[in-house]
Amino acid sequence: MVGSSFPRTLQDITPEWLTGVLRQGGVLSTARVSKILGEPVGIGLGFMSAMQRLSIDYAGDTPGAPTQLIAKLAPADPGARQIDLVFQFYEKETGFYRLLQTETPIRTPKAYHVDFDPESHDFILLMEDLSPARLGDHLVGMSPADAGLALDAVGAMHGHWWRSPRLAEMPWLLEINSPQMKGLQGVYQQCWPAVVDFLGDAMPSAIRKTGEKLATRIEAMMDLAADMPRTLMHGDYRADNMFFEVGAAKEPFAIADWQVMLEGPAAFDLAYMLAGSLKPDVRRSCEDALVSRHHGALERAGVSDYSLAQLRTDYRVCATLGWCWPVVAIGSLDMTNDRGVAVFRAWAERAMETVLDLNGDAVIP
Repeated sequence: MVGSSFPRTLQDITPEWLTGVLRQGGVLSTARVSKILGEPVGIGLGFMSAMQRLSIDYAGDTPGAPTQLIAKLAPADPGARQIDLVFQFYEKETGFYRLLQTETPIRTPKAYHVDFDPESHDFILLMEDLSPARLGDHLVGMSPADAGLALDAVGAMHGHWWRSPRLAEMPWLLEINSPQMKGLQGVYQQCWPAVVDFLGDAMPSAIRKTGEKLATRIEAMMDLAADMPRTLMHGDYRADNMFFEVGAAKEPFAIADWQVMLEGPAAFDLAYMLAGSLKPDVRRSCEDALVSRHHGALERAGVSDYSLAQLRTDYRVCATLGWCWPVVAIGSLDMTNDRGVAVFRAWAERAMETVLDLNGDAVIP
């Protein structure tokens, strides 16, 4: 559904409304929701959405009905709303669950209800609660074993959408070098002084030189990335969005948060994860093996026109371009969010180390 009447705040979710949408989705027949208890989730992980875990009581027979759901809505924060208007985050995530989820071979939370208002950009997403999964932790960092599972999963997704003409049929799915994405160059330039101050002596002089060079070349780097084979990118493929040993069946892996989804190169998700979610010593110990593992997943998914050597080259470019993301995040960071500060510091320092290890300065045109 698109643009219908739906709750615009978490407090507006009532037993009556939830009963209606669960009946509409075939989850309930004659039973009804009698009580909802909300518990905040995602505190300290970001500000682009308002989220709650809904614990649900029913009146009547409810075989198979969920006793817990995750509700995700647009936040009240005007800064988040303004960012969404530029990058279409809410339309992209609801578009994924409405149009792409069922044919995308990667485990994601089941959607019980999705709605989006194209005029206000309000949205609501009712999702499966993946508990008792083990949630990834960006600060702790990923192990090589978990990283391998994540690359198996995203490689299958990349292979399924490899060079697919259908991606161009979705106007809300931005290309990595779209005008909106190229707007990051100006944002980066505004954020860079704050990042230099924030990192201080933790920023080596070599990476400071590279960061200053990148400031005027981000658009060109995005064009380089756009020339790589296109697929569906998750766009925010990092530990905090990942789940392991999912649900009672202990499925190995699932991924959430599709707001940053893009049409672009598979190497970007690979580089974004390795550069940001693995501690530098861990990444160095398994980097070559994990790049090869991602390539193997692409081949198993049917990709036959993309060599491992080309993936390694594209990985280097995408890791250097990916340095922009923690820079922009730090430049707009709420310094009262202690976990957010710690996450973005770790992300920035790991990404810097990756760019230095790969001699990223040399790939900037």
